[in-house]
Amino acid sequence: FLNALSAVRPNNRFKVVVVDRRSLNVLNHELKLSEVYEHDVVRIEKIENNRKDDPSVEALYFLTPSKQSVARLIADFAPGVPSQSPAGGRGFSSTPASKPTRYRAAHVFFTSELPNSLLAMVKSSGITPFIKALKEMCIEYDATDSRVFLTKLVDRPFYRLYSPVVARGFNDELELISKKLANVCGALKENPVVRYLLLDQDIHGDTKARPLAFLFHTEMERIREVLPVEDDASGRRPPTELIIVDRSADPFAPVLHEFTYEAMVHDLLDIEDGNKFTYTAQLANGTEEVKTVTLNESDSVWQEFRFQHISDAQQ
Repeated sequence: FLNALSAVRPNNRFKVVVVDRRSLNVLNHELKLSEVYEHDVVRIEKIENNRKDDPSVEALYFLTPSKQSVARLIADFAPGVPSQSPAGGRGFSSTPASKPTRYRAAHVFFTSELPNSLLAMVKSSGITPFIKALKEMCIEYDATDSRVFLTKLVDRPFYRLYSPVVARGFNDELELISKKLANVCGALKENPVVRYLLLDQDIHGDTKARPLAFLFHTEMERIREVLPVEDDASGRRPPTELIIVDRSADPFAPVLHEFTYEAMVHDLLDIEDGNKFTYTAQLANGTEEVKTVTLNESDSVWQEFRFQHISDAQQ
């Protein structure tokens, strides 16, 4: 994303960054907002909010490829599209736009692949003269720390994948997960060998590992085209393996309770955005101050105790 920020250089130097709710979450896991502002960014705006018109500046859009975000992008520049009106009963004539656009131009970056239907939606809207760039970044995943990433679904993933009531949309959910896994492999420049859990369906029911493995293989066919050729003269580097299992491999873990320091923190404290805790501190002069701490790898205490049993962490 920093490369995208550096690449967008308007004539008047400054730019606005427009995000949606999901892409802002991705951005917060990757960068500090102060790092974004260092690249001549005057402000960061949510596309879902009411925003003031600023037709003198160009905007960098960092969006998820959803119909809602694309529709809002189009709405920002629709006032600048000439309308079509009947011309003497023969065809149509263009009427100049009467309103300025929200921004002068758009540099659009999507977090993952833009479906053809949404690309056609942009093309048919008439706003393409205002779009200076449109790129797919393939970073649709949540990196919680240096060794863990999540392919989060929008809401209630366990219920949506495993409930017998939710039969429709099952493949859509797995396709979304496969895209995110492929995005991670593309970012790491890895082309893994895929191994998946295959159990007796008469005993364990319809497992999710096998269909996910095949969907991931399809996604990787696209990613492989842009992966660099492995330049290893020794040829000793073993291939990366991706092992896919589902909850049928361990059905008991969801009903067990962890007693690690990390589990206790999430149970007993109000954690926001996955890793932020706000509390009121008593200062030496008797006043109170509201502070927010981020529990991540830069916190040495968190790193030392997070996986320890609470009884060990208290010693």
